[in-house]
Amino acid sequence: MTGTLISIFALAAVLLLALIVIGPALFGSPWHPISRRDLKRALDFCEVRTGDRIIDLGSGDGRVLITAAKDYGLTGTGIEIDPIKVWLANLRVRLAGVSDKVKIVRANIYDTDYSEADILFIYLTHQAIDQLFPKILEQLKPSAKILCYRFCIRNMTPDKVNADKTLFLYTLNKGTRVNQFR
Repeated sequence: MTGTLISIFALAAVLLLALIVIGPALFGSPWHPISRRDLKRALDFCEVRTGDRIIDLGSGDGRVLITAAKDYGLTGTGIEIDPIKVWLANLRVRLAGVSDKVKIVRANIYDTDYSEADILFIYLTHQAIDQLFPKILEQLKPSAKILCYRFCIRNMTPDKVNADKTLFLYTLNKGTRVNQFR
């Protein structure tokens, strides 16, 4: 009897793990956490300023926002569809002591309002990014930056690309030049 119970528990654990890792891939965002080194490199590349508001799409375990808050003085929101990752990320946020600066919400990235973002951090596949645009461009404030990790925005020219072509920075600058607003 206990062998059967252990087998059922093991099967349930494997299915849960598959949902956590494979499930988000169906929505265009497989879970592949960014390394701390690459994350710091990305935030430095973006030239963030203390007080900037960052929104992380598919925020996973919250590491982008925790680092942004602790090391750079940013405030932020993580958008994550997986309830287990939302719970884990919020736990990590509390343990890191940045609950006053960071919140992780369970939401679909395609139904989210991005108008408050100074920086939009995107580590999604091309397919997911393609679906989000032009909605995101319409919602972002004129001075917003879009920082993409590993996948660029197709049909847009980045303002900056790092040497190993893994970071793509787009600055909107809408309305900052006379007769060039689109």
